Amino acid sequence: MINVNSIQPPVGPEGIEPAGPVGPGGRAMEASGAPDVVEISLAARLAAQIHSIPDVRTELVQCVKAEIAAGTYETKERIEHAVSRLMDELFVDF
Repeated sequence: MINVNSIQPPVGPEGIEPAGPVGPGGRAMEASGAPDVVEISLAARLAAQIHSIPDVRTELVQCVKAEIAAGTYETKERIEHAVSRLMDELFVDF
């Protein structure tokens, strides 16, 4: 039979060191000071927003493409509406 422990002497179990301060009776004490903080990365926040993006309405997209190809999509009313919404977005704080 081969002795596999012949290179190093056998070692018994070692004690477990506490991760934080130890109070009387060997009980772990609660850490005092700053509270725990969780920071969520930009990538995680963007990934969470993916679920809130509405599905693509393919019928509407096809209809708009057809109107653009036919030259009937750009009307005075649609352009004014788009400009109004753009101005609202750009100058929201004014």
